[in-house]
Amino acid sequence: MQRSTVRLILLVLVPFLLLASCASNEVVVEKIPEMYWPLPPEKPRIKFVDIIIGSLDARMKKGKLKDLVLGQEADTLFVKPFGVAAAGNRLYVTEVGGVYYYDFEKMKFKVIGVDKLRVPTAIAASHDFVVVGDIASKKLFKFDRDGQFISEFGGKEVDTPAGLAIDGKRQRIIYSDAKKNEVTVFRYDGSVLFSFGRTGTREGEFHIPYGVAVDPQGRIYVVDSANFRLQIFDENGKYLKSIGKVGMSAGQFARPKGVALDSEGHIYVLDAAFGNFQIFDFDGNTLLAVGNNGIGPAEFQLPSSIAINEKDEIYVVDQINRRVQIFQYLK
Repeated sequence: MQRSTVRLILLVLVPFLLLASCASNEVVVEKIPEMYWPLPPEKPRIKFVDIIIGSLDARMKKGKLKDLVLGQEADTLFVKPFGVAAAGNRLYVTEVGGVYYYDFEKMKFKVIGVDKLRVPTAIAASHDFVVVGDIASKKLFKFDRDGQFISEFGGKEVDTPAGLAIDGKRQRIIYSDAKKNEVTVFRYDGSVLFSFGRTGTREGEFHIPYGVAVDPQGRIYVVDSANFRLQIFDENGKYLKSIGKVGMSAGQFARPKGVALDSEGHIYVLDAAFGNFQIFDFDGNTLLAVGNNGIGPAEFQLPSSIAINEKDEIYVVDQINRRVQIFQYLK
């Protein structure tokens, strides 16, 4: 994936670049650092790819950084990103008042849902449609893949949208509610199939559930944030197992937020306190941890959401740093 180069330094160096532009039409562009996990001599499994900070990342190529600096093209920057979803060459990021939509194949960017969404949070995408949870209206909104409104639903089942996932094989939408402490499974038309979970600490109970994911077998993965664990259920909502516990070591959680699965079934759990994502196998073994707290590449400040597309491109919303960081799982 080749898009813009890393532009984190732009936020600090804009005044100096403006001065430099008076003497030259060229702008020095920061190169993408070569970063892999784990370190040699072990075989690399995760590669750092890029950082997205705004609209120009949908279409900007090397050498085009001067267009932004010189004001030839205005960039729409992230203000408070929260949720992320990816399908094919398309990326969706929830932002206050709408969803940032990227089509990297067509090199297009736009903001969708501005007439429907007020404070969108959770989001999920398939190749056909996108579902967005809005915490202000307490509803779920369905758009087609290009952002055209289709329908809205939710009713009493929706209060505080925290996580969404699409189960394409079974044509279901999985939704977690951080206030109601339950997970609801909807049909594609918005009607309710069933709900499971209640407030508590026992198996199958939740305390502020956040991110959700679903695998090809229909198993449902729920980040049980304030219980410091990931719970796994079968396709009917029956409890199967848990991964993790509170702590500061590998395999433990402090503030888990998001969950995603790669093509080989590895489980990625994003932790806002650690500033990283940990990777597990289905048995709960810790395979790898990527990231630290900070502002540099592969560093995070309160990361809030993670998504992985079918090409195993990993997208992480780095909320306080106002950006999305991209990684690649290497088979």
